[in-house]
Amino acid sequence: MGIIEWAHRRDSWVQRRVFAALKAGSTVNVPKIPLLHPFLLGERRFRKGPLRLLASKLYHEPLLKLQCQMVGSGLLLYEDMPKILGNLQIRLGERVALSGAQVWIGAGSGAPKQLTIGDDSYVGNRTEFIVGESIWIGRHVRIANRVSLNGYDGHPLDPFARARNEPVGAASMGPIAVLDYAWIGNDATILKGVTVGRGAVVASCSVVTSDVPELAIVAGNPARVIRQLPPPENW
Repeated sequence: MGIIEWAHRRDSWVQRRVFAALKAGSTVNVPKIPLLHPFLLGERRFRKGPLRLLASKLYHEPLLKLQCQMVGSGLLLYEDMPKILGNLQIRLGERVALSGAQVWIGAGSGAPKQLTIGDDSYVGNRTEFIVGESIWIGRHVRIANRVSLNGYDGHPLDPFARARNEPVGAASMGPIAVLDYAWIGNDATILKGVTVGRGAVVASCSVVTSDVPELAIVAGNPARVIRQLPPPENW
């Protein structure tokens, strides 16, 4: 039990005194200290800006490249490199941009799984790719934050089989494809066997269980087509 939780109980006079002191301390406003706080602000901006970019170029980017079969030019890591688990064969196109703490998993058996991200595509913070067979991301795709592309069920539906920690069958995993120019909104989930069509939009928090037509906007759980976009010029 931490001291804050202990004081919150206020069962004894000591706990009540400590609670009162903590509460009073939480309302104290610390004034700006000349020289000190401007220095700390400058240090923080340097650490979050140029120093982070330098660490990305000199440390994270080379380590990521060592784990990929192919990486095109212009790779951009905004922060840390993705956490990579399992037997993944990774191919990154030209000018791929990756933001924040992502998790890429080759799930299921130890057989090789394919993860491909095409040219000029962006993958947002805390996105996870759970690759059952393959995940293919096309060109100019935008994937927002906290998105899950899950091509693997993880556990069998039979409760006794789950209790015995039995593996899932082949029907519990499948490929996922997100075609060129698609846009996946925050917190969306795309499940196995789904193809998101060219130029389609998946709304935030949607759960996509079936194919999304080209230039369609889908939303909901399960996701349904709510609008069809007109083809842009030279589509």
